[in-house]
Order: sequence, then C-alpha cells, then structure tokens
Amino acid sequence: MVMTNFLQKRKSVRDFKNKEIARDSIEAIKNYIEEIEKETETVSFKFYENGSIIYNGLKGKAGYSGVMIEAPSYIALMKKDEEKESCLNTGYYLEKLNTQIVNLDLDSCWITLDNVDDETKKNLFGAEGTKVDYVVAFGYGVGKKLFTPETTSGRYTMDQIVFKDEIGNEISADELETTGLLDIFASVRFAPSHKNSQPWRFVMEDHNVVLYMEKSDEDSRSLVDMGVVMFYFEEMAKTIGRYGKWSVILEDQDKYLKVAKFSM
Repeated sequence: MVMTNFLQKRKSVRDFKNKEIARDSIEAIKNYIEEIEKETETVSFKFYENGSIIYNGLKGKAGYSGVMIEAPSYIALMKKDEEKESCLNTGYYLEKLNTQIVNLDLDSCWITLDNVDDETKKNLFGAEGTKVDYVVAFGYGVGKKLFTPETTSGRYTMDQIVFKDEIGNEISADELETTGLLDIFASVRFAPSHKNSQPWRFVMEDHNVVLYMEKSDEDSRSLVDMGVVMFYFEEMAKTIGRYGKWSVILEDQDKYLKVAKFSM
C-alpha cells in the first residue's frame, strides 16, 4: 500500500464483527511484535487474543463517551517510563504496529486508558500494568468509519505547518516540489493527533527537515502524536527513495520543542 494513500484514507473503527481473526493474521501480528521489540527497549507489547478478558475488564472504565470498544483481540502497549523519548516511541511504534494490522485487511482503534485506575490495570496487564496507557482494539470492522472526509475538517494547511529556515518563514510549493516533498507534506497533515491538535511543525534547513512540536499543557500526549507523524514521514520518504531516520534532539526553544532532524 502506498503510504500517502493509506494516511489520507486512514480510519479508526469502533464497531467490530463478532468474528475470530484468521490464524495466519494472528501469527503475522505476533511475529511483527517480536520484530518491533528488537528495535526498542522503551516500549513493549502484550497480545490478548481472547478479547473478552480486556473488554470485560475495561467496560465502563475506558472507551469513547464511557462506552468500551468490543473487539475480538487487543494489544496493550507498555511504556518503560515517562521520559520524552519513551513518549515519542509510544506513538512511533504503536502506529507502526497499527499499520501492519491494517495491511492485513483488519480494522483497528486506539483506546486510551487515562481514567482507568491502577488496580484495574494491574489486574488486567500484570504488575507493570500501570505503565499501560494505550490498547489497540482490532478485528473485522462494521459500521461507521472515522477519519472520512467530512470528519477530517480543521486540518492545517501546508503553509501553517511547513516553513523555510525558521517557523513563520513561508516556503513555496515549487520549492517543496523540487525537493520531492510536496506530496509528503500534503499527506502528513492527515496524521491523527489527540483532540486533532496537530502539534507538528516542519522546517526545511538546507537538505534537512527539522521537526518541532508546539508546546501545550499536554506535552506528553503531544509527544506521542509526534512519534506518529515521525513514523509516517519516514515511511512516505521511502516512496521517493529517501531511506533516512529521524535523529532525536528534544531541545526546548521557547514556545516549541525541537524534536528531531531528518537528513535528506
């Protein structure tokens, strides 16, 4: 799947069929989790094939508007600590895994556990369960799709998130076209973020893309969003032959956090 197309059509599903997930898909996801956990020490995953355990444990405590999402299976993400880089990796690797799930023709939905008490988390996820802030529900979706065109209004335009040399300096579409990044920036606007805050700002500096985050009262949540957008940018860059990786910086700069640099 072309990543730019995937992101522009990205959807989150809240209703799932009461249907077991195909065994080959289950094994593929388990193998992919093992691969991801070899890449990082800051996050780990727990796979719950029998989704009723998680659904019943979180019913009335998590979900949307107090309604827990019922799905055939769930994956819990455990974050090592609350350091900034761990928050970045939470978004990066959770969305990396989510993309693999969707590539298996499954549907998925992130669920935050903000209002779930520590005792419930320990009962469900073990002694280290207090470090679980997110679970992914997945299966074969039915019903209304989210992130459809009518629900993606309010997205920033490119001139609001992409700049030259410093935030606030305009960069032309022609210049972005020359670098091959025009389509990437046009698509990355559709990356999901908490409350649609879209905290990311990109600055073109010579042959580098520097990523900034707009600070807020929810910086930890925004850092997770930044990890998501970093993943999508890397994947889309591969489609134009740029196989770089973000170099993490995490440097405070007044209203912004200088997060990372991508060398072109």
